[in-house]
Amino acid sequence: MVEKLAGLKIRSLRRKAGLTQSELARRAGISASYLTLIEGNKRTVNGALLNRIAAGLGVERTTLDGSGERQLAESLREVAADPALGARSIPPASPEELVGRYPVWADLILRLYGAFQDERQMVMALADRLSGDPFLAESVHRILTGVTAIRSAAEILADQGALRDEERDRFASMIANDSDKLSATARSLVAFFDNPNVRVRSATPMEHVDAFLFETDNHFPTLEAGAEEFLAGLRPAETVEAAAVRMTGPAADTPRSRIEPSETRRFRLVRAALAPIVEAEARRLVGQHAALGSEEARELALVALLNYATGAVLMPYEPFLRAAEEARYDLDRLSRLFGVSYEQASHRLATLRRRGDEGVRFAFMRSDPSGYVTKRLPLQGLPLPRYGTACPLWPVYRAFQTPGVTIASFGELPTGDQFLFFARAVEKNPPLAGLPRHLLSVMLACPVGQAGRVGYGDGIDRKTAMIPAGVFCRLCPRPACVHRQEPSLIA
Repeated sequence: MVEKLAGLKIRSLRRKAGLTQSELARRAGISASYLTLIEGNKRTVNGALLNRIAAGLGVERTTLDGSGERQLAESLREVAADPALGARSIPPASPEELVGRYPVWADLILRLYGAFQDERQMVMALADRLSGDPFLAESVHRILTGVTAIRSAAEILADQGALRDEERDRFASMIANDSDKLSATARSLVAFFDNPNVRVRSATPMEHVDAFLFETDNHFPTLEAGAEEFLAGLRPAETVEAAAVRMTGPAADTPRSRIEPSETRRFRLVRAALAPIVEAEARRLVGQHAALGSEEARELALVALLNYATGAVLMPYEPFLRAAEEARYDLDRLSRLFGVSYEQASHRLATLRRRGDEGVRFAFMRSDPSGYVTKRLPLQGLPLPRYGTACPLWPVYRAFQTPGVTIASFGELPTGDQFLFFARAVEKNPPLAGLPRHLLSVMLACPVGQAGRVGYGDGIDRKTAMIPAGVFCRLCPRPACVHRQEPSLIA
């Protein structure tokens, strides 16, 4: 069933096309009164009816299914949940109403919030530098000392009757010297802050890349074709890494390869050899997409697409999908079969979205131990947090307790949507002496209706082991949850 955003979008598109309700109802084979109920969000729309309405409007069904609008509405809820904004209880339907009626304004609100986040992060970073940077601390101390000295000498000079001429000259000279020192300190500070190497960098470009991947469904047929072209150029019995070394030259296989994990080495070599084949197409994809509004965002997206194409070489679409179905999406088996890491196989599973030949649809999330989300690809009904940590009941956090072990559970969101979650904490690099292990938790989640195809749900009784989870506390209306850290905005 399609959520209520479809009704608002149908009304908007009908008016834009200059159609009356009676005309669109006739084309869709329903009564005008029933269409009125649909447009007023008083009736949901099933697949067959949605197809007829889309045909009546002359648009693709995907234009009406509201996936992009739902994501926009969830992002607006996340904005409202920010404690810094002091938002009060918000009517549950208000984000959908705003998105359905005024999508441009909804997008503007998100852009303004992104700018607010940028400025807030910059202020926090600069405040941290002011409190902890030794150069800044010493500079501030010199400024305060200079100001105090100048003020004291100026107060003495103000008393005209108490000083002889030679004393007045001496204090004026002291003021001049202290002023020169103060000016020099100020110039040093200006030079410090004008240095591009100490400027605070914005997180917004990565958010733009998230939007780009979501809007393209994280599937790129032309890059899949580029990967197939690379594989077609292999010589008989030649491995992909041997072909990569042949194409890039022995210098590409540097001494660092001896200490790299084999999966990392293969990925790096293939990526270097593949780049000349797919980079032009990848640049075309990032250059024409509206979500990527800055050069930095486009460069980050380009890296993501080159990594995508590399994964498509190491895990070719059709063989990987067949193996995934046969293995019931067992990531350890897939990693061994294709010689890739657990994370590489996880990421590839989230790209199997070829129309007519689709795998299980997974959400993908990667987090560090602090809860910072370093990669995200949401699903319909399962928004992933962008501006904060997710629900602590999600396995993505529990996995840090037992690195290398997959943690799985079923979870039900307050909306009633149910998902199978599974996650594992993996080590990104060999530990350095004296430093903690570099662990990241990788989580996949799929709708419960597809969980029967995934082995990680085996042995878990959904009826008795369905965890009442949320997205994060500020948007979770469950007041009795013992894991709650903040009051709910919508309770």
